[in-house]
Amino acid sequence: MSIRRRTYPEVLENVLTGLVQGVAAEAHPFPPSDTPPFAHVLERSPVAAIISVYGSRNGQPFRFTENTDYVLANGQSLVWQNEGGQLPDAGTLVTVNYTPQSAQANQTDIYPGSVLRTLVETVALEISRLYAQLEAVYQSAYIDTAGGSSLDKVVALLGVERVTGNHPAGEVVFTRAGGSRGAITIPAGTRITTAAGDVEYATTTTVTVLDNQNTARVPARDLEATNDPLAADLLTVLPIPIAGIAGVTNPNPTSITTQAESDDELRARAKNVLVGSERATVAALRQAVERQGVSAEIVEDPAQPGVITVNTFTDQMSPELLQRIRTALADARPAGVFVKEPDVQTPAKVGLQIRLTTVSGLVPADLRAIQEKVRAAVADYFAKLPAKANAGLSKITGLVMAVPGVEDMRLLAATRDGAPLDIGGPELDLANQATVLDSLQLADPALPSQLSATITYAAATAAPDEPDIRSALAATFDYLNQLNQAELAPGAPAAEQEKRVISYGKLLLAIPLPGKPATPLQSYDAAPNPALLPAGGGDYGVTFAITMPGGLSQLLAAAGDAYTLTPFERLSLNIVTLAVEAANG
Repeated sequence: MSIRRRTYPEVLENVLTGLVQGVAAEAHPFPPSDTPPFAHVLERSPVAAIISVYGSRNGQPFRFTENTDYVLANGQSLVWQNEGGQLPDAGTLVTVNYTPQSAQANQTDIYPGSVLRTLVETVALEISRLYAQLEAVYQSAYIDTAGGSSLDKVVALLGVERVTGNHPAGEVVFTRAGGSRGAITIPAGTRITTAAGDVEYATTTTVTVLDNQNTARVPARDLEATNDPLAADLLTVLPIPIAGIAGVTNPNPTSITTQAESDDELRARAKNVLVGSERATVAALRQAVERQGVSAEIVEDPAQPGVITVNTFTDQMSPELLQRIRTALADARPAGVFVKEPDVQTPAKVGLQIRLTTVSGLVPADLRAIQEKVRAAVADYFAKLPAKANAGLSKITGLVMAVPGVEDMRLLAATRDGAPLDIGGPELDLANQATVLDSLQLADPALPSQLSATITYAAATAAPDEPDIRSALAATFDYLNQLNQAELAPGAPAAEQEKRVISYGKLLLAIPLPGKPATPLQSYDAAPNPALLPAGGGDYGVTFAITMPGGLSQLLAAAGDAYTLTPFERLSLNIVTLAVEAANG
């Protein structure tokens, strides 16, 4: 049910029409039929004249004009003019004041200034004021039109309270995911939490990240007045991910604000809560868990009606996080439904090897930036992948190719918990198992990984020859780089696969040390019965560090340490450091 406020002129004309024995406020629905021309047959025909027609247009009271918006036809019908005329809002009522030809007025002194007209105007003014008050009461029941204390009561139905002054507030920065395209809307009321999930802020305005915009700054405030302001870079978690957004943070500390939440801010936040306030459904239970930063699966057992099983997928479940999940499930569960204790499952770890072909002529800093964007795009995709869903290879390819500077890409290999996955189909078959992206190895021939060598020795020991070590490592890298440019065929012998494994012993074998000549790695690989690899450098402490373009490093410092080259990955020498050990005592 809806009401339309009747203005003073309309009420006055209704009363005056009734005094002269006319028909006042005869109501007709609009439109009266499905197809034009629209016409209303008046009840007291024949009609001498139509005095006025009132209705709703664009949601507001409106007086329609005779011969422009409507005409009287055959003395019995009001016909709307489709061309050039204004029509009422569909689904509303129009009221018609008219005089039938049979009317015989007993009161005729209705002209301005007469006693009767003055009394009628006074009554009409009071009636119109009542209509205005009724409209205000009606609007106070809806979130779009309520204000002040009325709005507080409406949003209280959703469990939302106005944020008063003396709350911590600040600014958060949303960062677009690498490779994403199009405008991204971040609605008011979007929640951001700390890594521990113990403090939660909400944005106060709706913003749109444009297609060519990488970051957006949005004001946000703490919903709890009892919390202290936060230091910078603590608000970093989006409990409900936003497609195309890679991360969020507060670059500056938050502070106490004295300004209370305005009606517009409260209205926008309540609407966002309304969208996400689904209750008593499987989706609501899953969202309740995922708001705590944990992916989940909600299982209904047909054999046990009213019993819900919750499977959570995370490597670590602290007691605090588990308690937050229990509380969230209790708030969202339907009445009479039993939710079992959350079952914590460790997601399978997915590894990917991707070869990139980038635009030629780029400097290393630009190439590293491209790899960072690729990593961010793929990681964001897997973070938002529904639990137990397969990964689309075309989607991964599209995300990588969308990164500026990437000319081509090729998925070389994929694993789940170390076991190889088939990459020949449209999807990575994850076997109906929750997964998390564990490692992403990117190989770009234009950007090699770098190896650093550190050799320590006592002052009384002969110093190693740095130029000879550099020369030996350069020859080793030439051999490995050439070897790794040829892709291994499926089912290649283990000996061929082993050649692409760089172990601590192989590198020790390849470098010269005083009293130990260098053995080319190519000779070692070609020998039918290779000698045992050295386990250490004797009087010399030798460590190697391989740094990948993404910044990750792997240390080779003892027997058994090894690094496997990604197909097409190249190596280059960064630095050789010789250091004399300090004497004890």
